[in-house]
Amino acid sequence: MKKILISTALMISSTACFAAQADDIDPEIQAKLDEAFYLYEVGEYQHALESIHWLDKHAVAVDFDFYTMRLGTLLPFWKRLASVYQPARMSYNEKLKSTIAQTINNPTNCSAYDDMHLMLENNDRLAEFITILEEKEAQYPQVWQRCWEPNSSTLAVVEHTSKPLIDAYLGDLSDHFSAHFVPQIDGFYMQCNDFDGDERTVCQDSVKEYLNGISVSYRHAAMTHYGLREAGQVGTLTLQLLIKWQNQN
Repeated sequence: MKKILISTALMISSTACFAAQADDIDPEIQAKLDEAFYLYEVGEYQHALESIHWLDKHAVAVDFDFYTMRLGTLLPFWKRLASVYQPARMSYNEKLKSTIAQTINNPTNCSAYDDMHLMLENNDRLAEFITILEEKEAQYPQVWQRCWEPNSSTLAVVEHTSKPLIDAYLGDLSDHFSAHFVPQIDGFYMQCNDFDGDERTVCQDSVKEYLNGISVSYRHAAMTHYGLREAGQVGTLTLQLLIKWQNQN
């Protein structure tokens, strides 16, 4: 459930961004990425890996718009290649190890922070991500402020009920849920009006599922650390938004 919710958050918040960027990426970078996928499909794993390495090292410098695509497309693709090709697995693991060290040694390196978060999640090691953040936070309060991602970082700490990180970066859970996720998810729901018929219904149902999943995580964290009243406030905010949507329909 934890990994699904975080992945869903990234998907919903980034789909439009990816779609917009797909047409904006430097043509040579896009061609290199397309070539890497083609080489993977035809079994030319070494050449595909060489393309991945080049894109990882150079593509963002050529076109900064590739930064988000590198996180959402290139690193997961590298992980997929690593599952079938030993040299890719070795280089992926080396990249992860290096990224963790860079993040710990320089918490203001947001590129390393983003890479560490995504790669640990892809490796089903998200609890390790939380532990790294907690240990550094205990030494240096607010050390992650510069690189904190309001969706993925927040959901990770809420779903892992990390009280030190919740207190440091979110504060009151019901207030944070109200200020950040309620308007954001309401906006997602409004975007469903761009579709017609069954597509609109599917979109609206997906947003409702996303809302309920986040609400459950917030209520669980609230009950764990702050009590029934705080959890109840999150539940009330969730119900109010669902009723608003029902009345609009």
